[in-house]
Amino acid sequence: MKESYKKILVAVDSSGQARRAFQEAIEVTRRNDAHLYILIVSDTNHLGAEPYAVDHIVKEAQKAASTVVEALEKMIPEDISYNTVVDDGNPKAKIVAFAEEKKIDLILMGATGTGTFSRLLLGSTTAYVVNNAPCNVMVVR
Repeated sequence: MKESYKKILVAVDSSGQARRAFQEAIEVTRRNDAHLYILIVSDTNHLGAEPYAVDHIVKEAQKAASTVVEALEKMIPEDISYNTVVDDGNPKAKIVAFAEEKKIDLILMGATGTGTFSRLLLGSTTAYVVNNAPCNVMVVR
């Protein structure tokens, strides 16, 4: 077990469980005097090849992600050091790659997110991250 976590990643979407994971991440960050990374990935992995449609969907997804991040940033206490990152692509792969790139010590995320249909077809993002992350993962219900 690590003595303390210094780089903490919370992966969020617009789900209630992600919001609870975010709140838990704030507390874990504070207890460890750590730096918090907030990552939201718009799932554009399933898009087709029609350029106009793809561009429109990506812009809408980015707008929705920015709205989520803005709401969460208002909830961050002043004593928490953080960065927010909005990305698009395959959320599972992006979360794991981000954790590897930034040498994250702990990932927090909700048990389920907004991708219920996707989860039925592709498997849970949370399960993928738990099985592939380079660090500990805390799953928040």
